Amino acid sequence: MWGIIMIELKVQAVGSGVGVELPPEVLKQLQTSEGETIFLENMFDGSYSLTKHDEKSAEQMMLIDGQMHEEDS
Repeated sequence: MWGIIMIELKVQAVGSGVGVELPPEVLKQLQTSEGETIFLENMFDGSYSLTKHDEKSAEQMMLIDGQMHEEDS
């Protein structure tokens, strides 16, 4: 069974915008580091997921999205 782990992040001023600081354990899980691009995905249930983009995941998501649209028709 999957457990939900919540990590509190504080929104801070960064330049002319805002940002959050990701703890080392999150960066390790995402297998990413400073300067790399990550994505905040809006999930079907209204929640958000922070992910590292890779081609395999992108292809899988496109396939899933296509199947969901087919079911809607």
